[in-house]
Amino acid sequence: MSIHAAVRQFRAGQLWRADGWHADAALAVGADGRLHEPADHDGEMIGNWVLPGMPNLHSHAFQRAMAGLAERKGRADDSFWSWRETMYAFAATIGPDELQAIAAQLYVEMLKAGYTRVCEFHYLHHQPDGTPYAQPEAMSLALVEAAREAGIGLTLLPVLYISGGFDGRALSVRQRRFGHAVDAYLRLLETLRRQESEDVCVGIALHSLRAVPEQAL
Repeated sequence: MSIHAAVRQFRAGQLWRADGWHADAALAVGADGRLHEPADHDGEMIGNWVLPGMPNLHSHAFQRAMAGLAERKGRADDSFWSWRETMYAFAATIGPDELQAIAAQLYVEMLKAGYTRVCEFHYLHHQPDGTPYAQPEAMSLALVEAAREAGIGLTLLPVLYISGGFDGRALSVRQRRFGHAVDAYLRLLETLRRQESEDVCVGIALHSLRAVPEQAL
């Protein structure tokens, strides 16, 4: 099959390009999902207002499966901190297989909503007791595989999380699976960068000034 045979043409009532809106415009899409210059003005009408795919700039994929657990009124003093306890309890039930299944479903939902890339702030690194998996990057790889399965672009942002407060206190029992020493974190990045491709890139995320001491930063 020639390259041109793999390109499909479409039309839009209003098409957004880099220089603004274009009325009754054509666009061409290759089998790889990338845009090409249309050969002519023919093509299937796909909508009145057509935008490029959007990036979702802040995702914690595992939380998709929390829906309904924390959206109801609790005690009168309910707050972010009580929500966090629910999140911690739920996170303790998630392993690599569960994470891949949840993330794959979420990423398909994102694609259906018009998002074509996701920045995944990933801090669910280890087993619930804080022990690394036999393959330390197992949870990160679950997200990479989920993105490939769904067909969404992924910017994987492993989160560095060291301390439990500004005073440098140790991580709590429920936070241990999030934690890394700096050396271990750098090894994780080095390993994950072998997964990089046109559709997967790896960056760095620091949880907060509360969780990353100045020296580590």
